[in-house]
Amino acid sequence: MDGEMFVLQGECPHCGKEAAFPSVTSLYRSTGAMDFPEVTVGAARCIACNDYILGILETKPTRSGARWVCAGYYPLGKPDDSVAEEIPDEIKPDFQEALRCRWVDAYNATLEMCRRALESSCIREGANPDIALAKMIDWVHGQGKITTPLRDMAHKIKLGENRGAHPSDRETTKQDADAVIEFTREYFQHVYVMPARMAKFNFDKPKKG
Repeated sequence: MDGEMFVLQGECPHCGKEAAFPSVTSLYRSTGAMDFPEVTVGAARCIACNDYILGILETKPTRSGARWVCAGYYPLGKPDDSVAEEIPDEIKPDFQEALRCRWVDAYNATLEMCRRALESSCIREGANPDIALAKMIDWVHGQGKITTPLRDMAHKIKLGENRGAHPSDRETTKQDADAVIEFTREYFQHVYVMPARMAKFNFDKPKKG
């Protein structure tokens, strides 16, 4: 921040690009004790798409006095819940909801929805919907529909959900949620996405006429 101007940096909520946001209006300041500025608010403009945000800065004490830090901005944008189109339609909504839960830091809900997406996948592959998920996973593996590493990955997703669904001394973390999302995405990548994409190409030599 420099006098009556500031520049923020980060992902634009409008275009999704990493960009700078120089302020474009006069600034509003609220002052605290001894007329020391505490909060500064002003409109800023994305240099990538030219759309606007409202930036909020706060002063943080340091040994040499104080420094300005970004306290937030509006609009907040929206979560990217896009998934591969090859994932079956009856599975997509649960995984997309998991991504939206993660965006709002609802870590336990993220794990729950990844587990639900996995269960939908097992049922689609023919597993009995009335048995426990662990047995569904093993059944799908026993039918040769998934490899042993994918079976282990599916069990890891299920174990993650157990942590999210039941009270525990260990708090579910951002790292837990990100890991289970990664495992779920990779599982669907191998079970649905790559087979569908490979089926589009045939590199066999053409038969001689």
